[in-house]
Amino acid sequence: MTQSIHEAAEGFRNALAGAKIGELSFPTNLDASRRVLRAVENPDLGVNDLAKIVVSEPLLSAKVVRLANSVALNPGNNPVRDVVQAVLRVGMAPIKSLAMVLIVDQLRHTQRHSACRDLSNRLWERGVHVAALAYVLARKLTRINADEVMFAGIVRDLGRFYMLSRAADYPALLQDKVVLAETINDLADPVTEKVLGALNLPASVMDAVLASRNYGGTMPPATMGDLLFVASVVSPRPDPFDELDARVTPVADGAAAMGLDQSLVTEVISASGDEIYSIVIALEEY
Repeated sequence: MTQSIHEAAEGFRNALAGAKIGELSFPTNLDASRRVLRAVENPDLGVNDLAKIVVSEPLLSAKVVRLANSVALNPGNNPVRDVVQAVLRVGMAPIKSLAMVLIVDQLRHTQRHSACRDLSNRLWERGVHVAALAYVLARKLTRINADEVMFAGIVRDLGRFYMLSRAADYPALLQDKVVLAETINDLADPVTEKVLGALNLPASVMDAVLASRNYGGTMPPATMGDLLFVASVVSPRPDPFDELDARVTPVADGAAAMGLDQSLVTEVISASGDEIYSIVIALEEY
């Protein structure tokens, strides 16, 4: 008997709600990027060893060189052309972000996302913009670690990417994008916590991601969660899930009442347009 959309949604909810961290599985083609991420976490890793690891992953090498030559990191227009010099300029923390970018992007490109490719691509574009905006806002408005904020922005929607890949097991659910979006939104926080936990990400990053749907009300933003919230409000790319989910009130509608000085944020973004664009390009393109 053909499964109904709502039966599929219920089965999907039950499967993910009951999954333990150890049971979460990722496509095997992510293994190389996950090895890079684990290596970069090693506090004793030297620059030359890091460069060797980066060189072993061609896509990561390209992204590191591109970020090193971006307006954000190369305002004097003094380009580097080899990976060792790029690693020296970029540093450990941003390379960790770029390794995570590859994990998210590879997850997005798995065949399991083929039935919801447009939704997956739009979520990816938004995530890249939010990460870049959060990085620049952290540098311009706060003393919060901008590199860590960018990393948190990159992994912010990893749980939803993971759920899109698991939704392939429930074909009926993929037939109704509204029900799919509502179901994934309902599960977003607990599944994101499990997925980030499965990758052994720092508690500070997990806390920021889970707090980023709400705003503390201070200006300038006082926490990484607040920075991600502000970046999501001003991002030129809307949240494709929230657009489909009529239950969600657009965060921008109430942001001013919560204390967000959007004019100040817009002014900073306007003055940093080239910098933001260069980071988006470094993160987004091969």
